[in-house]
Amino acid sequence: MKQLKIALANILLTFSILFVLYLTLIPHGIIHTGNVAGTPVQHFTINLNPLVIFKNFQSASLFYFIVDDLGNIMLFLPFGFFLAMRYPQFHWAHALFMGALFSATIEWVQLFLPNRMTDIDDVILNTTGAVLGYMFYRFVQREEHNGQEQR
Repeated sequence: MKQLKIALANILLTFSILFVLYLTLIPHGIIHTGNVAGTPVQHFTINLNPLVIFKNFQSASLFYFIVDDLGNIMLFLPFGFFLAMRYPQFHWAHALFMGALFSATIEWVQLFLPNRMTDIDDVILNTTGAVLGYMFYRFVQREEHNGQEQR
């Protein structure tokens, strides 16, 4: 049974990684990422000022907030969840490090892709999502354990 759980965790973690790569590296018109309309290509768009999201919060639309800010957090929730499932010995700091490393790698690659923006806020939000996913897995695991004790 333990081998099956590890295999399932491997598959789910792999799919979560592939899903993140799909959404972050390939342009998508529905969520307004990248060059899908054939607009002129821009290279090397970068924001290294952390927490600009809070400065732009009042002027940004609700759609932008949901897609960009909450979307970046939600995108990495499965990664943190399945990382904790696959590596039960990990602590929250491992999820923080792995989430930050994965997100920073994506942002670095986006620096060289046309019409993509490298943003430190994305790293912060993605890392937050990975840690929240980890914490959610630990919560589910604890509740499952408490439910088994009560039987």
